[in-house]
Parts: sequence; C-alpha cells; structure tokens
Amino acid sequence: MKLTTLKINDLLKLSKKFTFLVGAGCSVSAPSCLPAGYPMMKALINHTCAQSEINDMLELMKLGKLRFEALVEIIRDQIDENLKLIDYYNQCDKPNIQHFFLAEMIKSGNFVMTTNFDYLIEYALKHLEVPLEEIVPVITKEDFEKFADPYEQLNQRKKSVYKIHGSTKNFATQENTRDSLVATIQAFGSNKEGENVFQLEPFKRPLFENITKDRSLVVMGYSGSDDFDIVPTLKILKNVQKIIWINYQHNIEMGKEQIYEINDNTFQSLDKLDRNLKKVTQILFEIWQMKNISQIYLINLNTEKMAEGLLEIKPPISNENFSLDLNDYLYNIYQDVIELTKNYIPNRTYHALDMYSNVLRSSKNILLIADKEKYHIWKAIALNDIAEIFISQGKYEEALKNLEEAFEIPTISSNPYLKSSIFNNMALAYTAIRDYPAAIKRYKASLEIDKRMGDPKKQVASHNNLGHLYNTQQQFSEALKHYNEGLKIAEKLGLLKIKGVILNNIGNIYAAQRNYSEARKRTGEALNISEQLGNPSLKIACFCNFARINEYQGNFQEAVKLYEEASMIAEMIGERETKNSVLDLLNSAKKKHAETKNMIDEHGISQGKKKIKQEIICHPKWNSNEIKNFLKGFIKPFFDSFRDSLNWQRVETNCNELKPNLLEISSGDNFKASIYIVEENKKKKSIQIEWEERSVVARQVWEGITNQLTDLFKKPGLKSLNK
Repeated sequence: MKLTTLKINDLLKLSKKFTFLVGAGCSVSAPSCLPAGYPMMKALINHTCAQSEINDMLELMKLGKLRFEALVEIIRDQIDENLKLIDYYNQCDKPNIQHFFLAEMIKSGNFVMTTNFDYLIEYALKHLEVPLEEIVPVITKEDFEKFADPYEQLNQRKKSVYKIHGSTKNFATQENTRDSLVATIQAFGSNKEGENVFQLEPFKRPLFENITKDRSLVVMGYSGSDDFDIVPTLKILKNVQKIIWINYQHNIEMGKEQIYEINDNTFQSLDKLDRNLKKVTQILFEIWQMKNISQIYLINLNTEKMAEGLLEIKPPISNENFSLDLNDYLYNIYQDVIELTKNYIPNRTYHALDMYSNVLRSSKNILLIADKEKYHIWKAIALNDIAEIFISQGKYEEALKNLEEAFEIPTISSNPYLKSSIFNNMALAYTAIRDYPAAIKRYKASLEIDKRMGDPKKQVASHNNLGHLYNTQQQFSEALKHYNEGLKIAEKLGLLKIKGVILNNIGNIYAAQRNYSEARKRTGEALNISEQLGNPSLKIACFCNFARINEYQGNFQEAVKLYEEASMIAEMIGERETKNSVLDLLNSAKKKHAETKNMIDEHGISQGKKKIKQEIICHPKWNSNEIKNFLKGFIKPFFDSFRDSLNWQRVETNCNELKPNLLEISSGDNFKASIYIVEENKKKKSIQIEWEERSVVARQVWEGITNQLTDLFKKPGLKSLNK
C-alpha cells in the first residue's frame, strides 16, 4: 500500500463525473443522528432476545458475523411482519452536511446509490429547491427495470436516488413500496457472505453496470464489515475507472487527508494495520486482485469535513437534532414478545450461521419452556430443530426419532409449514443413510403441502431434491421430470440462481445418458447465468460438467483444461474444499486417460476386453429368492431408464436364469455380465458379479450398478426398501 502526495481535490475534481455509493455511516452525524448498524443492532438484540442469549448475540455482532439485514429478516419472520422497525428511519427529516453534498453531486450530473432506508438525500434535494416532480427515488423491481439507464433520466433533468436495499415508500410520489422492501430484506438477509447483489436480485445488474461504466466510484459511509452483498459486487464490476473509498477518521481534517493507492504490495502491509483499517484495506486489495479496476484509493478523512470543504455554498442545515429515542420506539413496537420467541430469534440466528452447538442448546431450552407452558407447537418446532442438528452431526437415527416424535404431536396439522419442514428433514436423514425410496416419499409429502399452501419457492427446492435423488439412482426420466418442473417455477418467479443450478443438473443427466448436444446446451445456459450473476460457484459446477462431458467423449485433454480452470476459480474465491474436490476430479480424469488408451470409445471397435469381478455382501435378512427376484426386477428398468432420451437405438435387455442362483445379463453387445448368488449359510450371503469392460461407458455403467446394489443390499431386506 503506497502513501501518495495526492489531495482529495486531485481525486474529486468537480469537472469529472462520479458515482457515489453511500452507506449508513453518512446518516450518523448531526442533525440526522440516525444510529449506524451496530447501535441499531445492539438495541434490537436487547429488545427481542432472551437475556441468556444477549451476550452471545452481541459478540456475533462485534465479530462482524451477524449482519443487520439478516437480523431484521429473522425479527420480521417472528414478530414484525410489516417491518415497523424500518419506519424509525422515516421519522428523520433533518439531512446533514453529507446529504447536502450528495444532493449537490446529483444536481451536478453525478449518480448516487445508497443502501440506507431513510429519505435524507431526498430531503436535502427538496431543501435545495429541487421540485418533487424532478426527484426520482428508484426502489422497486419495476423502478430498476424502468430506470436502468441513468443517462436517460439525467437528460430529462431528473434527480435520481437509487435505493439498493429498498424503502417503505417513494418520497416523491408517496407510493407505498413496503412490499418491495420486505422482498429485498428477505433477499439480502438470507444470503451467506460472498454473494453479490446480482445473485440476490438479478434485475439490478443493468443499472449497476450502466451507473458505474466509465466513471469513478466513490464509496462513503461504509465500515466494510456490514455489507456482504456490496463488497462482492464491487469485485465483479469491470468498467469502473477508479474506486475511491472514503474511510471515516474523526481526527483527520480536510488538507491533512491520507491517500493510499492499493497495489500488489498492499498485502504485506495488512498485519501492521489496526483492526478496522485492516478490514477495509483487505477488501480493497481483494478487489485489486480481480484486475478489473486499474486504480483503487483508500482515503483516511473526516467525511463531514470533506463535504463541508468541497461545498461552495453553506447549505440550510437544521439547528435541531433528530431526537426520537430508539429504545422507546422499539419498546412500543415490540412490547408483547413472549419468552419463547425471544429464545427463538437467537436460535434462528445461530442456525443461519451454522453454530450447531448454540442451536442445540437454545432448542433444548425452548423445549423445556414449551413442555412447562404446554405449548405443543413450540415443542414440535424445538424437536424439529434438534433433529436438524443431529443430521448435521451424522446422528441420523436420533434425528428421525425426534422428527417422528414431533410428527405425532396432534396440533401439528394446524401448522402446515412446520409439517412440511419435518418431512424435509426426514428426507434429508433418509438421503444420508441412502434409503432413497423413504427420502423420495417424504419429499413428495412436503411438496404436496407446499402446493396446497401456494409456496412456489419451496416447491422448486423439493423438485430439485427429488431430481437429485432420482438421478442418484440413475432413474433419469423421473429425475428430468422433477428438474423440469422446478425449472418452470424458477423461470416464472425469476429465480435466476436456482434456474442456473437446475439447468446444470439437467445437463449432468443428459451427459450421463450420452445425449451430448442437450448436455452442452443446458450446461451452456447455466454457464451464461453464472456469468450474468457473477456467481463463481455455479461457474465452477458448469466447468466441471463440461469437463465430464468431454471425459465421456474421450476428450481428456479438454477435460483436464476445464478442471484446471475450475480449480483456479475455486482458489481465487478462497473455496478450499471445492478446490480439493475439483483436483480429485482432475486427477481421476488423468488416471482414466492413462487406463483407457487401449480401449474403445463408445462408438468404436474394441481392441480387447477385460473382465471385472466384484463382490457385494448382503444383510442377513435377505434370502436368496428375494435377492434373485430383486435383481431381475432391477436390471431391465435400470437399462430402460439409462437409454431413455438417448440417441442410441433401443435394444432388448435380458436377465436369464441359467441355473439356480446364476443370472446372465445382456443389454446389446456392450453390456454383458453374470451374477452368482452365494449362500454360505442362512446368515451369510453375497453376490458375485463379473462384468466385461468393453468400453469406457460400459465400465461407468457397471460401476454405477454395483455401487447402487451395494447400498441397497446393506439394508435389512425388501421391507426397508418399501418405506
């Protein structure tokens, strides 16, 4: 990091054009006096959380693990459906010097985006005698689509304020935009760190790109620790000239500002910085590493003094401070919160942060209170949550025990959403123990409830999960049916991220079926979505899928290149586990290449065939006749499913019994095997399979069959498969 001799006027020459990105810090100074993220979160935690959980919640806030929007979403779900909390910001009508500075920037042809819920920039414009009809707050999805070209508004002499995280109403028209705010809070509250604005709300991308293209982006009012979505967005913007990050420092006045230029050596300076400055510098260095922006500056400066120094005329700032007491306001809107809810708000917070020991502790506490107070639904909720933790810990039997107990509570029928969640968790547990028929049954039960309740987002999730289970069992027709159902709903709702995931899954199935044209088409569509959203995780999955297609076609060199590129992306975004998984696939591709040099491809002529012998140990509860009949019923449907939607000609599949306990299987010339059921005694039975490795495809198919049969015969007999 290089300390320059530049001054703020060198970077913010008013003759140039800028886009300002404004955070909560700009509304803290008098006379606005609105609480920043931390003070507001602290007050919320004290008013809505159980006394026993407050310290843990405050610690999460201090560590930057709990973000404002995530806490607001949890509170909304439990006690504040209409987000009365956000109305607190609407009460303030006293813009400070920074709001007037931003208003003047808008009047001068610059653009301003803000994540703030208040109307203080709009009030500043009004105080500067801008007519209401010229002020255009951009809030809703329709607004972002209509006003995606900021230059069009500029040419019409409009003064636009782009409210990235929404607002309860349109300041100029008084239109109620609360529904849009609720949707935005849900999108921005639910995400994990590292997702950008475009992944969460894709319709905002055109505006972001247009408003920053060929301009310098000035960031104000951000500490760098409370906006998970904005920072990842900055990393993928490509046409920004410069980033100028104003880091508020109370004691540094105009003329004494410290201006640092971020460069390749910045990383070496990080350990020498204090905690707050280190966080911001780390963010800017990560943006620099993307190599999309040529110049990035960090400026330590009192932002109020900067605004005051850059304004030529003193604005009409109020002499009175905004004085609505936050604690009084929260007490009035949250005075009837019961103790169970005060325990459940921290519980949901811990759950969102994968803090399983905390979830387990608080869920057990909720269970005790629910038992004592005879709140049966709360008991079911606690049992369901405890089961989720057991699933995460690999304790599947304990999880199912809790879920069955929750399901037996009589009042559960009055809460279909909880019932659906219980079915989902049952399905997860059964999937983990590879009891796929039982998992499918529960997912379908959950899906039926979600259809009755008109919950399309959950329907998409259930269809995707069912598609995965059928795909795992190589029942490709059923898998495609559910994936396509989920895809229709995702397209209708505009859920671009899940649409990309499902398209990639469909591409994976077509690849397994050797329908390569469709596989490449669907995977390509998913890859386009990953580019559109700036979603590196989806991009990695698409590259791996393309690599797999190339493997199937014998193009190992191309497959290796794609796996290497996927690995590089995983390393760039810090996904070590993903990178390791990709490297495993890469090494496997190299190994297969070496192994199959002398083998035929799927359409060629064999230069020799190899016989592979495998043994499957059966659970003692299986008898020989059950094994034999099950195999006969399994083989033909397996190959029929395998060949569905395939470009190959359908051939007959035969499973003949040559003598007792010996089966001969053939499906065309490429798939041949013999299966012998060995019964040493009543308690010890095994299946000896010998198949011919006539091609790469034959090997992959027989390996899939034996893996699946190994899982199935581990279970205790036919009854366990019919759950």
